[in-house]
Parts: sequence; structure tokens; C-alpha cells
Amino acid sequence: MSQEGVVITEAKGEVLYLTLNRPEKGNSIEDNMISALTDFFQNHDNFLDSRAVILAGSGKHFCTGADLSWMGDEPTESQSLSLSEMFFSVSNCPVPTIATVRGACLGGGMGLAAACDFVLASKDSTFGFTEVKMGLVPALISPYVISRIGIPNTRELFLTGSKFGPDKAKSICLVREICDDLNSSALALVSELKSGGPKAQSTIKELLQQLPEWNSDSYNEKLSKLITELRKGEEGQEGISAFLEKRKPSWDE
Repeated sequence: MSQEGVVITEAKGEVLYLTLNRPEKGNSIEDNMISALTDFFQNHDNFLDSRAVILAGSGKHFCTGADLSWMGDEPTESQSLSLSEMFFSVSNCPVPTIATVRGACLGGGMGLAAACDFVLASKDSTFGFTEVKMGLVPALISPYVISRIGIPNTRELFLTGSKFGPDKAKSICLVREICDDLNSSALALVSELKSGGPKAQSTIKELLQQLPEWNSDSYNEKLSKLITELRKGEEGQEGISAFLEKRKPSWDE
């Protein structure tokens, strides 16, 4: 286990646990947390032996957004850029990421959740894009939110700033599952994910990041090259052989 103050990291088998560790402040986001999360997620060597990351908050809440005292500092573009890079680094993680949300998930906390591949929520969880109530805009998290819940839902929730519960969060596809036991549900999801090839999953994540930026004229060439490389690769060959031989592939034994 590594405890870097505001973020605790712990590896258990093939699962990496990251815990936001400012419970006395609702795990609100400030410079130290931004640096810790960005540094960890940008170093892809951290994930070489892992099949998934589970992101949680210590104490009562997942993340209540940006620390208001930090926000009270003189705002700078570099401050905003560092926060934006944090969200991107989470989204760009090479292995599947699972946010386990209990209590409040507000503002920037919504960005962390939306940047993950899966969100699991407890029955007492509360969500909200509350920036507009302070005369602000959830600009930095908007790409991840729109990708997750679409423009119509984003428009409603950004403009009203209304808080909502896990049932609504699930109905708009922000949340995958409402859980009695977050950790057990997260591990069940990890078990499901482990049936897939790790390189294939990493490539899927890269593809979903890059596809919106591609010119439609290049789709056929790039996608054909991608699938050909995967079929020729060691993992693809093993997966095809396992299917034909009616056995589990090596990564799921």
C-alpha cells in the first residue's frame, strides 16, 4: 500500500485501488489531489500488472467537487489546465476504471466519475452539476459528461444544477448499477472484465478516445489496419484458438 496523503493506492492481485483521502473536506479537489491523480494515471507502468482500477472516496462521500478555499485563490489558466489534464489522465487509463460512488458526487467529482469506464453507486448517493448555482460552468468535465449521458441530459442538468439520486443517474446511463455492497459489485464487474483480452480492452479504450478525431474518409483504412494487427497478434491468436478448442483463453484461467 502506498499512501501519498490525499490519494491512497493499494494493489490487491490484479486490481488497483485508488482512494481519495480528504474525508474531512468531502474528498474535495485541490492542487495536491490533482497532482497525485495526474501523476499516477499518466504513468502507464503503474498498470502493467493490473486488469482494473477501482476509484473510491474515503469517509462519507466520493467527491464533493473542487475545494472552495482552493477555488477562492486567484484563478489562472494553468490551474484550469492542470485540472483538465487530471480528468484526461483518468479517461486515458489503459485498463478499465470503475468509480464506486457513495454519498455526494458533485461538480468535479462528477467529472472523475464520468471519466471512468464504469460507475457503481450506493443507494444513498447524490449527484449534481452544481456549478451554475455559483455562477460557473462545468466546462472542463463537459466532454466526459456528454460522452456518457448525451447532450439532452447534459443540457438539463448543467442548466438547472439540480441534485439527483442514483435511480435517475442509472436512467441516464451515468451509473451502471445501484449496489448494496460497492466493493463486492466492483469485484464482480472485474471478474466479468477479466474474460476479455487485456490488450483488446486497452485498444478499445484507445479507439474510443481517437475515433471522434478521425476524418471519416480514413475510417476504413485505419480500422482495417487495427483489426488485422490484433488478429495477427499473440492475444488475438490465443483468443481464436481458445474459442475453436472450447477452452478458456490464457488470460482468463
